[in-house]
Amino acid sequence: MKKVFYKVLFGIIDLLSLLPFWIQHRISDLLFILIYYIVGYRKTLVLENLKNSFPEKSEADIRKIRRAFFRHFSDLMVESVKSSTMGQKAFQKRYFITNQHLLDAYHKTGKSIIILSPHTGNWEWIFSLVPRIPYDVFAVYQRLTNPYMDEYIRRTRQRFGAEMIPTTKTFRIIMGALLKGDQFLTWFAADQSARPDKAIWVNFLNQDTSFHRGFEDLAKKTDQPVLFLDIKKVRRSYYELEFHVISDDPKSMKEGAIVTEFARLTEKRIRENPPYWLWSHRRWKHKRVE
Repeated sequence: MKKVFYKVLFGIIDLLSLLPFWIQHRISDLLFILIYYIVGYRKTLVLENLKNSFPEKSEADIRKIRRAFFRHFSDLMVESVKSSTMGQKAFQKRYFITNQHLLDAYHKTGKSIIILSPHTGNWEWIFSLVPRIPYDVFAVYQRLTNPYMDEYIRRTRQRFGAEMIPTTKTFRIIMGALLKGDQFLTWFAADQSARPDKAIWVNFLNQDTSFHRGFEDLAKKTDQPVLFLDIKKVRRSYYELEFHVISDDPKSMKEGAIVTEFARLTEKRIRENPPYWLWSHRRWKHKRVE
């Protein structure tokens, strides 16, 4: 019965994705009213996160950012639906890298690389870039407990050629690919909270914040250059992406330096465009253990 339900649900999503963007945006407007004014989805959590992150801002400014975030969040929902059937030409008009030459230059060196990005702008559309990237692409993700949702999301994200790898298998798969002599790019959405015993702690948005150390450990172990992917929302459903080099020589960097630089670049993007980060995430649920 569950299988039938999810097949119908995913079929409806695919049909909705065929609607043009101007209709998708009207749906987003209705979703915003539902989420913000009627359901009140995580409004208190978002307000708390914003107040702690921007103590210098007034109550009025904080509430203005919160409202703008939920408008963006509603757009993200319809953009995610739209992406299930969008073609490459449609993506290229709305989602593109401004310094592709940097990626091409790294590819010519023969090295594999690691890309780190935060949950800013629209991170789901990253998978549309795969045909324009000169590397084979691994994307690290947290496997969902719902097997039907997990299968659908993997299928949607992999349709342009990326290979989704669960966090629990990352080291084994990456080391295996290196031993075979493959050249590839590994992408991490790297701003999620980490358990205190597996974290590197950084002062981030005025708060003691845990970051996963796995991507730094992997970079040091494999000596892969690390780049930051900055995702900037230009206007509704249009995004510009730019690469920034974090390290060409990760083995030489002090412990925590890669994570700290990633956090700094992420905070810079958030401060420039506060509404476009995922404020509804329970980012500070973990506390440092003394």
